[in-house]
Amino acid sequence: MADQTEKNLLLSSTTSAAQTVEEVAHKAKLSVQSASPRSDQFELSENVIPDPPPIRSPSRGDQFEFNQNVTPRPTPFINNDMRTPIIVTVNIIIIVSNYKTVVFLTNGLTSADLYSPCKKPPALGVESSKIPNTAFFASSFVQGREPYTARLNARYAWRPAYMDADQYLYIDLGSRYYVTGVSTQGRRAAKEYVTIYNIMYSDNGHNWFYYTNEDKIIVNFVGNKNDNGIVRNNLSDPVITRYIRFNPRQWNNFISMRVEVYGCPFTSSSFNFDGHTIAYYDATFIPLHNKQDELRLRFKTNYPNGVLFYAKGTQNNDYLNVELRNGSIFVGVDLGSMPGRPGSTIIQAGSVLDDYQWHDLAIIRYMKNISVKIDQSVIQEESQSAFTGLDLDGKLYVGGVPNHMERGITVRPNFQGCLENVLYVSPSTNSILDILQNLQRQNPFYGLEQGMVGSGAMCEDDSMNMHPYTFKTFDSYLEIFRKPGATSIDLNFQMRTFEPNGILFYTNLSEPRQLMIGINDVPDQDFLRLFLDEGQLACTVQLDGNKRTVRHRRDNLNDGQWHEISLLLTQFRFNITVDFEPEFSFTRNNLSTTDRYTFSTNGDQINRETAMNGFVGCIRQLVMSGIQILPRDLINNLTVLNQGDSRPRTGTVINHGVLVDACEMFDRCTPNPCRHGGICYQTWTRFRCDCSNTGYSGAVCHISDNPLSCLDYKINRMKIDEVIPERLTTIDIDGSGPLAPFSILCRYGAKSEILNITEIGHYHELESYVSSGYQIPNSVYSQTINYRVPLPQVFAVIDRSYVCKQYIEYTCFNSRLLNYPNTPYGWWVGRTNQTMDYWGGSEVGTGKCACGLDMTCANPNLFCNCDSQFTTELKDAGYLTRKEFLPVLRVEFGDTGAANSQQYGRYQVGRLQCEGDLLYDNTITFRKADAIITVPPFEAKIAGDIRFQFKTGFDSATFGSAIIVQNIGYDDGDLIEIRLQAPREIAFRYSVGRGTNIVTIRAPYDFNDNDWHTVQIEINRQEARLTVDGLSAANPEDQTTFRHIRLTSNLTIGASVTNRNGFVGCIRAFQVNGELMDLKYQALQGMYGISPGCIGKCQSNPCLNGGRCNERWSTYDCDCTFTPFRGPICATEIGTRLEANTMIKYTFPTEGVTATEEETIRVLFTTYKKQGILIQLKSDKVDEKGMTDYFTLEMNNNGGVRVKFNYGFDTFEYNVPYDLTNGQDHEVIVTRRDYGKRIMISVDNYEPYVDVFPQTQQIDMQFDSPRVMYIGRNETTPPEQGFSGCIARLQFNRIFPLKYAFLEERDPNITWTGGSIREWPCGTEPVKYLPEPVEIPPDRGFSILALPRPMYKPNTFATNLAIVFSVIGFVLVFIAIGVGLCIRKSSQSGHYKTKEDLGADQAIDADTAIIRGDPRHPDLTEAKEWFF
Repeated sequence: MADQTEKNLLLSSTTSAAQTVEEVAHKAKLSVQSASPRSDQFELSENVIPDPPPIRSPSRGDQFEFNQNVTPRPTPFINNDMRTPIIVTVNIIIIVSNYKTVVFLTNGLTSADLYSPCKKPPALGVESSKIPNTAFFASSFVQGREPYTARLNARYAWRPAYMDADQYLYIDLGSRYYVTGVSTQGRRAAKEYVTIYNIMYSDNGHNWFYYTNEDKIIVNFVGNKNDNGIVRNNLSDPVITRYIRFNPRQWNNFISMRVEVYGCPFTSSSFNFDGHTIAYYDATFIPLHNKQDELRLRFKTNYPNGVLFYAKGTQNNDYLNVELRNGSIFVGVDLGSMPGRPGSTIIQAGSVLDDYQWHDLAIIRYMKNISVKIDQSVIQEESQSAFTGLDLDGKLYVGGVPNHMERGITVRPNFQGCLENVLYVSPSTNSILDILQNLQRQNPFYGLEQGMVGSGAMCEDDSMNMHPYTFKTFDSYLEIFRKPGATSIDLNFQMRTFEPNGILFYTNLSEPRQLMIGINDVPDQDFLRLFLDEGQLACTVQLDGNKRTVRHRRDNLNDGQWHEISLLLTQFRFNITVDFEPEFSFTRNNLSTTDRYTFSTNGDQINRETAMNGFVGCIRQLVMSGIQILPRDLINNLTVLNQGDSRPRTGTVINHGVLVDACEMFDRCTPNPCRHGGICYQTWTRFRCDCSNTGYSGAVCHISDNPLSCLDYKINRMKIDEVIPERLTTIDIDGSGPLAPFSILCRYGAKSEILNITEIGHYHELESYVSSGYQIPNSVYSQTINYRVPLPQVFAVIDRSYVCKQYIEYTCFNSRLLNYPNTPYGWWVGRTNQTMDYWGGSEVGTGKCACGLDMTCANPNLFCNCDSQFTTELKDAGYLTRKEFLPVLRVEFGDTGAANSQQYGRYQVGRLQCEGDLLYDNTITFRKADAIITVPPFEAKIAGDIRFQFKTGFDSATFGSAIIVQNIGYDDGDLIEIRLQAPREIAFRYSVGRGTNIVTIRAPYDFNDNDWHTVQIEINRQEARLTVDGLSAANPEDQTTFRHIRLTSNLTIGASVTNRNGFVGCIRAFQVNGELMDLKYQALQGMYGISPGCIGKCQSNPCLNGGRCNERWSTYDCDCTFTPFRGPICATEIGTRLEANTMIKYTFPTEGVTATEEETIRVLFTTYKKQGILIQLKSDKVDEKGMTDYFTLEMNNNGGVRVKFNYGFDTFEYNVPYDLTNGQDHEVIVTRRDYGKRIMISVDNYEPYVDVFPQTQQIDMQFDSPRVMYIGRNETTPPEQGFSGCIARLQFNRIFPLKYAFLEERDPNITWTGGSIREWPCGTEPVKYLPEPVEIPPDRGFSILALPRPMYKPNTFATNLAIVFSVIGFVLVFIAIGVGLCIRKSSQSGHYKTKEDLGADQAIDADTAIIRGDPRHPDLTEAKEWFF
């Protein structure tokens, strides 16, 4: 019957009906209304959370009955008007059905409220004066600018008495609130305002916590930009607090603040757990099966260890465990384990959480992604399990577990402290389980496993406070006065610190006896000093001048954990104890104490043994001689209590700068700021990273020490003359990225060779045997190939390589392989996890082996040798070359017949071989100084870096500095910029809200030398660093004011974000945080001023005639210095016309050429006369025979040229057998090589003449001391017999006399006689290039301002009159032009002017015109070349 099998129960307690429900429960009567299964059932999808069934409100007539042996099964009522869960303030609705289960439990929060409990936060009353003046406090203030004047929009503003970073303002909100945001103002009309500040919050006004981001970096908020504007900053993660404090960090003129705080009231349900109490929710009858869920709770405790929450399931050993371990939260999650694959995942979050302050914990899971948030710090991990759901069908324990042997539990004690708002969100049941609140209301399924929950009032009073003291500076201390003359010192306390050294306790044991001469007059007296020495506790006692030191064996006491310390010194015993481990020592002395003791330093008790800093850290439960020192005993900065007293009275405790009732520690090593496994060490104010054995370096172990690839090592680390055939090399394929370094075999060869091969080995390289007994479909032989390098790194190497290949081989005896086109019997599996249907040497999709492609298989009708099934050994082998499928991860074979058959196979998989690195192929060229390419904004949370190589010939002297990279934040003014400031200077400019800082590298060489240079910048919490070609410089960062850089523009490469001050040149291998930015892909799409590859203007050899091209990337210039040409492209020859009586003489400078065995002599000439010297060189040195060395190139009587020289061994003469006196251009080049033994004479395009001289030790082949050069004739040549014609391209080695003659300031070593000379091109027109295509920059979003159009009253008559007169004027102009043209044509009729050579116009034929004509054309203007 339905009332038996489908019975339902509703337990509902609302604010108005709570008493009724309790009465009903006590009466234990049952009256059930049946619900229709059709309306009550609903199905749950794995991925979709459905709406719950309709719910009707209960009535007073509903009765309930409890069976003590049966757990009730509630069922929803029906409400036709509602389709959403009923959520009522402080109420609970549990709905259970035999079909499906729906549970709604609330604590004044909806599901959305868990994420945003304060949707529209109002102001909390600073501006409206709801918060009284007595709730405002400050570090200091000036009269008239008290703390309570810091109200938003008030007339005045708070201003401290001192302008430093130690000033603060805090407000008591009266009770705890969700604080969601703050607003600030400056002082009106005074230009006084705070530009940067941070926030601290506290529950008691003593213990303060910085508001941090998810990486536990203090958030510095951007303040005001003027004195009256309001700037509101919303907290991305609201905090629950009563006190909020503003700490100014930067300000304009003076610190002045007016503030407001926004938020909502916080309602809590706090409960005290004594270490024995365990609460639970029983999910046995309503199992929780969730692919996503949440656990949220708040806790505070004095104890470092304890179980907070535990739940488990019986299926696949699922569990969720939350425990405190050494003051940190450890979350254990197992979504299901299998043999060989454990699913347990442990996440550590937070530290120093045993400070008796409230901490918020949230564990949010979606599938295998787990996020643990403690306060503002967030840690994210992925579950190691193979499953995605958490199945809990047991009890959910809060505050401890009854059995500490359960899976995942590592600490033994249960939680001891306070818990509130323990909420478990279960989407599978559409429920929010408020375990403690429902326990208090005694709702079903909630109970106590053991113990009793204490009142939440205990969490707010002082009963559980251990009264810590914080010694924040080296000179803060407590001064205690006791009755003198005691014969023992008994001291107990707990301490925690990060500082390795410091005095914990000090007292003098005698009055000063004498002054020690020479030691600064410091008195010598007996003393006791308890101190930390490099993390080890030690105690030094000096009595009667005898000094003794005892050290405890425990070390690392500066680990930030609480340690129990005790000291006992009597006349017979000397014991120190650390964490209940004693160090006993016996002594015999006459101990008698003085009346003064100090904690943390020696105070002003001067002794020559006390040159040590004081203790910095926390101390609690301070007990001296059985009496605990409580905060109420302290008096601040008191020296004398009563007038006339020389010392304070016994029992007085004086506080010198110690923070009372709070342990204010900031753990900078949690979460670990050191990357890549670096070990974090910290002091009270800073941290450092030990990067030893990590393969990384830098302040936070962010920069890789290893090359990025084999090619990277070859390019950047091999010496120029080094040859390395092969070497095992450790590389880091992604640099600063997440992939760890690994070792591979690199084949380098010489640095100049192209050879660059990377080999990755595996553990199955030897040939392996496939025995008989594997036959598809019954069984298959399978072998996984395990590589010596992790697979993510293998895949990264393959993706970055040009090509990859891997050898694979199968040797068979009557064992088939691919069996194409039928079902294969053997295959391999690659990175895509696909069964590959081809073999080595073939191609994908063919189903063939190598022999199948070239038709050489043993059976020509098949495609593999092994498919032939011959009873002889055959082999199919070759290289697999499709890198998208490599490497080989598994091989499988299934045709070796039955067991003990004759069939078998052998296989071998070779090493993976790859070539090159696409990192260095990803190159682009910036041709235009305003061209840019953009990538996503740069991010640097814990640390961030940018690395690239550049090459440029940028002329900074002409164009100024060049911006290579720029990224800016429009909101906060943040900036990063890499700029080539000068040829030898690169600057890294950055701003993280504290003004612009610059790191500069100045090198001893030029960066614009058209060679590759490597640049890397890094920003982290410790420093900002710039590294260029191994040169490095850095600026330290202030850890107290550091914040994440916030950049909103795209990362712009090539110029500024506004396309100014651009860079021209090449950039390659551009990486951001280890990830390659594919700039080449963008350039291939076609971009203004950017080309793929590194292709400069000089690539096309635009400089002619041996000119050297200087690459400027956007343009080029040609260096014609060592050519006989000039002009923009060295195309304009330098020549002159000579008359017969003209002589040009060039005298070599005395520091010039002394002797030469090899020469290049060159000249171009045009003449009609068979006479004259083209070039002659003479030495000023006379040998022992009275001869001087000379060289002569002159015209001979046959119209050719004569080459004649004597260098001391014999006279050489050669006559060119061609008549060159035809008025055409002819070029003669004479070269001597091989130390003077070989001479070659070239004339135009004729076959050159070559002669080789036999050289012996007696033959002098040197042209000694050439001193004078003659052109045209020499002093002995008659004036009428000199050269007549045009001569150009004159060269002797690197001396160009005609170029020197026509300089603006003529070389004084060159002279001429017989008339003046001027530069003449000898009839050769210079080469000209077509202008380059014009590139138009893209529209960059500039808008034209639309101005209002003025309105005029139209004047129709004036307009028409203007049109008529304009038409008449145009007609008259055309008539005048026509008449002028007719007159000019008539006057020139029958006449014309030719452009022939002078004298050639009367010639009878063309040959006569060439002979008689003067080719100089004096009336023609020389063609000019213009270069832009």
